[in-house]
Parts: sequence; C-alpha cells; structure tokens
Amino acid sequence: MIRAARLLAALLPLAGLAALWVQSDRTYNSGTEWEVPIMGYDPRDYLRGHYVEFAYDWPGGEELGDIYFEALCLDGQAPRVDRVRWLTNDSEACAHPMRSDLGGVYGSDGLFRGRLYLGQERAAQLEQQLRNRDQRGIVTIRQREDGSFTPIGIRFRPLTPAEKAERDAPPSEPLDPLAPPAVLEQ
Repeated sequence: MIRAARLLAALLPLAGLAALWVQSDRTYNSGTEWEVPIMGYDPRDYLRGHYVEFAYDWPGGEELGDIYFEALCLDGQAPRVDRVRWLTNDSEACAHPMRSDLGGVYGSDGLFRGRLYLGQERAAQLEQQLRNRDQRGIVTIRQREDGSFTPIGIRFRPLTPAEKAERDAPPSEPLDPLAPPAVLEQ
C-alpha cells in the first residue's frame, strides 16, 4: 500500500507536466493562419537566440492613422488579408479581431511589430533575403480564437511591377528644407 502511494506520488507530477505540455502544444497549433506583409530585420537576441524582427505592413494600414488602439479587424478570407481597420470597442462587428498582447515583447506595440525565433543559419539566410529590395517578405501568423496571434513562418515573393513603381516613385509632396529631420525609432 505504501509502495503504491509512493509510486503514485512520483507519477502524479509527471502526469500533470505532460497534461500542461499537451495543452500548450494544442493552444499553439490551433487557430487560423494569415499571411501579412512585413519589413525589417534584426540579427539576434543574445539571451534568447536568433530571431527576425519585423514591422507588420498591414494592407490598408495607411488608413489606420496615428491613433493606437489595442485591437484591429482583419478583413479577408484566410490566409489572405485584404485590409485592416481599427476596433474602437468590443461591440463593433468583426469576424477576425486581432488583439495586442500587452504582456508580450512589444506590449501595446504588438500589432505593429513582431519577432520570429529561428536557427542561426536560417536567420542569416533571411537577413540576405530581407535586404533584397526586389522581394516582399510575408509572415504567416496563427490567430487563436481569443484574438491573440503568433508568427510561425516567413516566406518571400518577387515584387509586382506595380509595387516596384510605387517603391521607385518620387515623393508626392516636395521636401521642406526648413522642416526638422525625421527621427527614426530604433
């Protein structure tokens, strides 16, 4: 009897750990996958390993303005995002709401920036691909039912002629020589 109780006491924590692992794996692998254009790269985090850091280039994002909300709505049919719009409250109709992970690496900025951890060789390969201005980076994100999301992969495609023309077009407004220089956040 005592031997069975000791065996049960030893196996119970292992069973609990296994159940937590299964639940975590199921949560990570569940949800809808979307493909979102990105830009940018940072080679590695000395504590966590190699990663790709990027800014989401949401379709229709130029219409979002400078106001920051904690949620946006994806319009489109997965995996294609046609455009995004801000959600100003929870009662607003939206089939695919995305929520910023306030406890994540970027906090409230999580709808604008992302990070994908990967191996050193793949990080070096992506660094070269992201420097190529004739390609478009696309990140695949997995959106869960609670609106949270996780980047799971990156791929590249060539720019279309229209995208190349937009990239190479002169600025629509002339530069003001008296205006202060733009400050880029790092």
